[in-house]
Amino acid sequence: MKKFLAYIYKERLSIIERATTIRTLESDITVLFSGFLLNNVTELSEAEYIEKLYRDEGIEFLNRLEGNFALALYDKKHKKLYIAKDRVGVTPLYFSHTEKGFIFGTRVQEFSMVNDFKLTINPNALGHYLQYGYILQPNSIFSNCYKLNAGEYLTLDIKNDVITHHSYWSLENCYKKKEFSTEEHTIHKANELLNQSVEKNCYKKPFGVSLSGGYDSSTLAAIAQRQSSQKIDTFTIGFYENRINEAPYAKAIAKHLGTNHHEHYFNAKDILNFIPKIAKVYDEPFADHASSPTILTSQLLKENHNENLIAGDGGDEVFATAENVQDFEKLKATPLLLKQLFAQPLSYLPIGKIPYLKNYNNLPLKYHKIIELLLSKSTPKMIQNRISLFLEEEIESSVKGYQTPLYTTFDTLNFGGDTQMVDEIIGTYFKTTMVDGELVKSYSAMNYNNIRLSTPYLDRELIEYIAKVPSSIKIKNGIKKYILKEIAYRYIPKELIERPKCGFDIPFGEWMRDELKDILYAQINKKRLDKDNLFYTSYILNIRDNFYAGNDAYKYKLWRVFIFQLWYENFCSNKG
Repeated sequence: MKKFLAYIYKERLSIIERATTIRTLESDITVLFSGFLLNNVTELSEAEYIEKLYRDEGIEFLNRLEGNFALALYDKKHKKLYIAKDRVGVTPLYFSHTEKGFIFGTRVQEFSMVNDFKLTINPNALGHYLQYGYILQPNSIFSNCYKLNAGEYLTLDIKNDVITHHSYWSLENCYKKKEFSTEEHTIHKANELLNQSVEKNCYKKPFGVSLSGGYDSSTLAAIAQRQSSQKIDTFTIGFYENRINEAPYAKAIAKHLGTNHHEHYFNAKDILNFIPKIAKVYDEPFADHASSPTILTSQLLKENHNENLIAGDGGDEVFATAENVQDFEKLKATPLLLKQLFAQPLSYLPIGKIPYLKNYNNLPLKYHKIIELLLSKSTPKMIQNRISLFLEEEIESSVKGYQTPLYTTFDTLNFGGDTQMVDEIIGTYFKTTMVDGELVKSYSAMNYNNIRLSTPYLDRELIEYIAKVPSSIKIKNGIKKYILKEIAYRYIPKELIERPKCGFDIPFGEWMRDELKDILYAQINKKRLDKDNLFYTSYILNIRDNFYAGNDAYKYKLWRVFIFQLWYENFCSNKG
């Protein structure tokens, strides 16, 4: 896929690796572009189109762009560099500002191609990774390297060497513009916008649709097939564990829709093939358990000559799958003083130091979460506490040089007092776990095999329209994603799609005890840990040994360390 890497030193732009579309006119404007635009560009390339818009409108042209992209625009005449990222943040864009200059590009590991620039692991970021399983914006795993935030552009005043950040689109603002006519009109309008989005995203052919059999993917497949004059390709990954296998449901829906359906059951051979690939696919350590099946999907698309994946990412966050809404509302409504009175006596009980309890079913972590939930002052902070894995004291015991938690998106989110709780919940997940988790998983896996990732649910018009709908219809009478489900029933019989969700709890614990045990021990052992000198060896070995002694409470922590070790070995080998 198109990518770029460049740096500016003493007012000179040096392009090390360039996207296939680069435009320089009269030597005064240079555009670097990665991704794709959904604007009607016609005979112009994306870079030519961007250059024309900039000359006509200045940097405000960003408001006109639709699609998934990262771009850089160098204005030599005015000595300005702009780098920008799409509204949702699908396409990665990193930067570093040092005495060596300003470095920017779409793959952070390639920054080492710049002379005298060294990538070193940031211990605070490593602790951050252990908490969440990936690195949240604006941070990266490396010291003094950052991600540009979604919906943001950065300006470098080259003459004065001054950086300023600007937001050109904000999800939080969308929730403040409530509009509602009737339920019937809302469903009709949402259906119309979703159809338009699918049509825009399916223009690059041949394409495939990732089909799990759930509402998000099934609705997209149904609309895409309805719009196509030929059978579309649908792809499903199945599992031999019945409790997580949705492949039979996806197959039944594919049969009803009349698609050209492909399914592959994930097996032991796939585990051994694809787990090590995670280190090569992801630019930063990334521990989502579903990474390997997603990489496998990209390979299946490639083998079937598909160039574009239509994926259901964002369906939950746009149409509202919000858990524990009432509990969050009650907790938020409780006076802080009263919550502090409850939390204070709980904090005195040293659960983590009581021999039996400290190793029982992650009890210290769960106990700590209760205390932190009581003390959380906002919905984003409640969710941040809910998804974190390691206690702060555990990170300090695990990571050498760790000092303090990183400042992340959770710290910047501010929805305002009038925002409804459902919107605060889905908005928080949108800006954090979706952007830096789900989308990184999908984009990187597809990019690895040169497959374009298209996400119809993340269309600007659709996001902004659904954001205006009151939460009482987003979740109606306890039915989550009510609007999307009503749309789905227009295309798929209710009895085919309405069922309890299996979940996607990949059996990575069983994998570590069986197929991956030898690989894991090769990555997590005293010699290797001492050599890397990133972790406190005894603490990490204790996590490993407790897991293999039969304590499943350690499996998530061990998995994150294991994935990091694989990634770090690959990073060191690339670094030479």
